[in-house]
Formats: sequence, C-alpha cells, structure tokens
Amino acid sequence: MPNQVSKVNDLKHFFLHLIESGKLSHAYLFLGEDPREIHNLIAAISSRILREKTGDDVFENANLIEVKIPEGKKTLSVDQMRTVRDIFAEKSEHPQIAVIDDADKMTDSAANSILKFIEEPYDRQYIFLQARNRNRVLPTILSRVQLINIPKQKKSEISEQLVDKGIQEDEAIFISRISKSISQADDLLLDGFAINLKRSITEWLDEIFNRQEKSFAFVQSDLLNFVDTNEHQNIFNLALSSELAMRLEKAPNPVLADILDRWLVISQRSRFTVSWQTMLESFTLEALRMVNGTEKFSNK
Repeated sequence: MPNQVSKVNDLKHFFLHLIESGKLSHAYLFLGEDPREIHNLIAAISSRILREKTGDDVFENANLIEVKIPEGKKTLSVDQMRTVRDIFAEKSEHPQIAVIDDADKMTDSAANSILKFIEEPYDRQYIFLQARNRNRVLPTILSRVQLINIPKQKKSEISEQLVDKGIQEDEAIFISRISKSISQADDLLLDGFAINLKRSITEWLDEIFNRQEKSFAFVQSDLLNFVDTNEHQNIFNLALSSELAMRLEKAPNPVLADILDRWLVISQRSRFTVSWQTMLESFTLEALRMVNGTEKFSNK
C-alpha cells in the first residue's frame, strides 16, 4: 500500500492533470486532519491555475482570497462570506480562487450566504474548502462540492519516513506520536523544536524518577518555553503522554501507570484556564510524592 506522501502526491498530480485537460470542477471540499497538508495541496493546485512562478507564495496573489477564522473567534462569520460573494460577483478576465479554511466551523447563515456562488460561479472561478469534520459541514454545502478525503497517516509511516531522513529511531517514534502527518512532523523539526522538546521532557522525567527536587524548578527554567502558544500546549500534552506511555510499554510499572493517569487528569485543567506553569508544577510535586511512595493515585 502506498504511504501517505505517495497518496498526497498522487492527488496533486491528479489535480494538475484535471487543470491541464480543462476538467477541473469549480468547487472542492478537502477533508483531513492535517490543515498544513491540505494547505500545501491547495497551494499547488492554485499555483497551477494562476500560473504562479515556482517559489512565489500563491496566497499573496491578488486573484486569490483566503478566509480564516479571525483571532479570538470560533467560527467563520456571515460578513466574511459576504465579502467573498461580493468579490466574486463580477466576472474577471483572470482566474479567481477562494480558499475557505475551517469550513466545518461556519455559521449556518455564513454557509447559506455563499450557496449561490458555489452553485453558479462565473467561468474560471474556483472555491476550495478545507475541513476536519464532514458531519459539521452543512448538507447544502456538501451537495454542491466535490469531496476529497485525505486519509489519516499511520504513525509507523511517519516514523519510517523520519528515519529515512536521518532522524534517530527513538526520536522518530516520539515525533510520529505527536504528529498527524509527515508534513506536520517536518514542521515540528524546524529549529529543533521536537528534538529539544523530547530531550527536555526526558530530562525532567528522569529527575522526577530519581527523586530530585530540582525537577520542580525545571518547569520554569525549561519547560515553559515549550507551552507558549495553544498549538505548542497541545503538542506538549501529546508529547508528555506519549513519553510516559512509551516508558510504560518498555518497563510496565504500577507507579509509572499511576503517574500517567495523574497527568491525563491534570492536563484536563487546561480547559478551565488554569495556567500551564501551575499544572506542570502541580504534576511535578504529585509525581515526586508518588515516586517516593507517599501518595497513591486517586480520581477523587
């Protein structure tokens, strides 16, 4: 079975063939868990449509509009969709493309406002929507677009591809567990983020299991650098859970199992605006007590 990179490349070549043969439809919904992967695919398709030069950022092209959820908001608004509709209301001598991110987070009124545009565009007008959850996209949108499913990449495929790129096997396995695709894994490798994250978590846990009190200070001196954004916080959560699970797989231990369970409980506090410093310091103290045998895990 071809790996995920092959599948995405096949899709890319498929779309380029449709463009050159004049058979490209005007509306597509790309479904997948990794927005980066979909973004890169849409960029390749759009570059060919707009005849962008290699190396140019197609999203800077005046004939392409990208719609994203505004910072601090949770949905795409009707005003954003009306802007797209108005821009595409007049026929242009150039191809025009609308890229709508998070189409599964559109309000009903926003989705309804672009139905006519999706159904009856002018010649050489295209709309590319991206979403994770098909069930949250309005049926009226689904019925008007071509669906392109990008399957989830297996963790084993990601780790194998990372090893092929020269990443050490244990680091490749770790990165694959916190990545949804090889493209996200590559992003996490930029500036050494993923490797440094693994090393810091490893050092911190080693200090805890060696009963070293300096593990508490390690939170502020080192770990907070890895939880500076929401995306990094989600990655850290996955990373710590994965590292503990990997240790448990290698050496089953009831104390380690209890510590993993404790982190899974404590990490839920992030939903209630508890600071990450507080969560990590609390976990460190509780893990130290458990290693010292002075506390047993309880859900109470």
